[in-house]
Amino acid sequence: MKPEIHLDNLDHNSNWLTRRYEILIKRDPADIWEYAYNPETWTASNPEEHLGLIFYNQQNRPETGAAFYQKETVSGVFADLRGHILFADKPNICVWTGLAEYKLFGVIPLSVPENGVIRIEQTKDGSLLSHTVYIRMPDSLIGKLFFKLSEVYSNKKDFVPHTYKELVFFKEQLEK
Repeated sequence: MKPEIHLDNLDHNSNWLTRRYEILIKRDPADIWEYAYNPETWTASNPEEHLGLIFYNQQNRPETGAAFYQKETVSGVFADLRGHILFADKPNICVWTGLAEYKLFGVIPLSVPENGVIRIEQTKDGSLLSHTVYIRMPDSLIGKLFFKLSEVYSNKKDFVPHTYKELVFFKEQLEK
């Protein structure tokens, strides 16, 4: 399934990389929210790259102000993403911010600010699930190396973007 990418931009002035993916799912927004925001389901959506997700609240689900931790790999590089949910309006939108601590080649540390907006919008044909990710690439030699490695990795044949894999999984599971 080819990703629906609506925004893919690196601002060379600020070093913010923005990517937006979306997919139409023939389910109600509330069903998608409940399924997608289960940490076990989220981890299963991309098992090669998602290594675990925890929301630090009683529900273990996103809500405004909740902290979270996700262990993952992105473009083949391990990362610990620690963040907060800035705003959650169930089942419509979740806005998050975090700091990903990457280890290039398993040893070179790189801190990367990351943010995202996940929306579920009801349409006449189902629900449009989108995830816009904002990543600030550090303006350093290591940051430029990481960006270049990411470009090389993402140009591999049959590459499916990290964020888009999640959306495809949710669609496939929810439309069974």
